[in-house]
Amino acid sequence: MLDQLIDVLALTPSGEDRFVGQNMHPNGFRVYGGQVLAQAVSAAQLTVEPDRAIHSQHAYFLREGDTSRPMIYEVERARDGGSFSSRRVVARQDDAPVLVSSMSFQSPSRGDEFQPEMPQVPGPQGLPSERELAIAGGFFDKDFMITTGEDLDVRCVDPIDWANPRPRRSPLQAWVKTAGKLPDNQLLHRAMLAYYSDLILLDACLILNGRTYNAKDMQIASLDHALWYHEDFRADQWLLHTVEAESVSGGRGLARGRFYTREGRLVATAMQQGLMRFR
Repeated sequence: MLDQLIDVLALTPSGEDRFVGQNMHPNGFRVYGGQVLAQAVSAAQLTVEPDRAIHSQHAYFLREGDTSRPMIYEVERARDGGSFSSRRVVARQDDAPVLVSSMSFQSPSRGDEFQPEMPQVPGPQGLPSERELAIAGGFFDKDFMITTGEDLDVRCVDPIDWANPRPRRSPLQAWVKTAGKLPDNQLLHRAMLAYYSDLILLDACLILNGRTYNAKDMQIASLDHALWYHEDFRADQWLLHTVEAESVSGGRGLARGRFYTREGRLVATAMQQGLMRFR
């Protein structure tokens, strides 16, 4: 399964600055948003000098993706400066945009340093994985294995019982890594983190009032997503994703997530806004 995910993030060229991406879960009810984010990062990286690493991505989700068809990625080379490169990527199906994303890449630089301290939480050893919990609880979905597949190992510090949700304050915290070793390619590791970054952000907003993605009285969808990379890391080693709800209002929820290594280094920050309105 991990080999399949690596293949999904490795796009196929299809003309000048145009790439084709396949779907990780072709029988799912929709395309996982993190997959489109990660493939957009991969597409843009293929048009940038290798020494320039992505440091930010800003994206809007426009339509739900159809898992029965591949995704087409068109890259616009907005600018290549002395140390920064900017790219705009549009993900399409049948000429309809599914996602639009702007990204910035930077050559290696040095400056002052600061980061917030990593929260003190139990380590991943001994925590049940989301796959184990899904199988034991009888809600395992073989067609849409985002946190429950054999490609990722996701372990929540304090798992939510989504079958019987109760209102709960953030933060939500989960350890995540790939289930096996990845090649020594920092570009792949950064695309993989984009894939991770869509896992539990809106969960922190939903659980505030005991809501779930299956709530019949609400319309729930991702609207926009932002991701900042701070330094190099390995996506095949444990990262702590700690998520806090920033706001729930106007039929929308906004959450912030931070990714830390086990050594306490902050390697990425993510924010996502989602639609959470009453039908």
